[in-house]
Amino acid sequence: MSKQSPLEKPAAASRAVKWTLGYFSRLPVERKTTLILGLMGAVTAIGWADYISGIQMSFVVFYVVPVGVAVITLGRTGGVIMACASVGIRFLADSTDYADGWLETWLWWNSAGSLLVYLAIVWMLDALSNFQKQLEYRVQVRTAELEQEVQKRQAAQRDLLELSANERAAMGHELHDQLGQHLVGTALAAQVLAHKLQTRDPVAGREARQIADLVEQGIAQTRQLAHGMMMTSIEPSRFDTELDELCASLKQQYPRVHCHSHVEVSPLLRDPMMTAQLFRIAQEALRNAMRHSRATDVWLSVADLRPGLRLSVEDNGRGLPPPCERHGMGLRIMQHRAERLGAEFSIIEREGGGTCVTCIVSSGSLDFFSHAKHEDADFSR
Repeated sequence: MSKQSPLEKPAAASRAVKWTLGYFSRLPVERKTTLILGLMGAVTAIGWADYISGIQMSFVVFYVVPVGVAVITLGRTGGVIMACASVGIRFLADSTDYADGWLETWLWWNSAGSLLVYLAIVWMLDALSNFQKQLEYRVQVRTAELEQEVQKRQAAQRDLLELSANERAAMGHELHDQLGQHLVGTALAAQVLAHKLQTRDPVAGREARQIADLVEQGIAQTRQLAHGMMMTSIEPSRFDTELDELCASLKQQYPRVHCHSHVEVSPLLRDPMMTAQLFRIAQEALRNAMRHSRATDVWLSVADLRPGLRLSVEDNGRGLPPPCERHGMGLRIMQHRAERLGAEFSIIEREGGGTCVTCIVSSGSLDFFSHAKHEDADFSR
């Protein structure tokens, strides 16, 4: 058996004192009344034992227990009353059957000394109890302040994410309404030029036609980009379609990377905003994989877990960069979106090389997300 170190003994004693002070200070009034009667009975029992043993045995130490309990439960006044009662009962127990004047003087002297000792104990225990209550109050205040700071930070993150979504939507509208129309006009002009040059210079006509085709491809990419940026909510019935279109658009932007998708529609998805959050996570994970992982294949899958679903994006690229090189905001944004969903989010090394991004949404996440939306609505008012 291992011996307790000298440093562990004071720590154990401190924990015992804190537990005792906390337990007795939180007793309800009914139990305190019962405790008062018990303390009076204990003092009476100690006095009876003191009377039976006679003046030869001292029971001074035994009275300390009810005095200490009285201080903790009833406060300083209760402790003083219990100390006086203990000294009085002890004096009666020792002075009975003795009528000698010198002995009575000696008893008075001992009783006065015992009373001073008890009062000192009352003062120390009362100071310790007040100190413990002050510590508890400070801990509660600091905890409340910390919770407020956390709530403010979460509110700031929600505002930042909402602002980012609004900015993306505004940019999407600008791309669709302004740049898209400008490219359409450019494509028409290139087609007219190609038609005119076709009869005069066939080579120049083919080159003009190629320019028109490139502009039309730019129009398609612009529309896809604008469509993705303007989406703030997605109907759950279109979740698989939107993911397939996302993979198709990314294939055009990154032709060297093969994007494979397998999506199972889950009955858990009933909220358009929740579906949009999952779409954003998949979008960010796919773009990171195609831009930075140097992968040749990327796999997107949505599996119905019944209840719940698992969204995962895997690649066969170079894997996770060292922590010192992870400076982008994409990972933080995906984590924050998953937190808003109440989902489990993880990024790990894939077996065989590469990275695996996983977001698991349980059935309880629906209530969590609904509560979070209600809090956001209250905060925005």
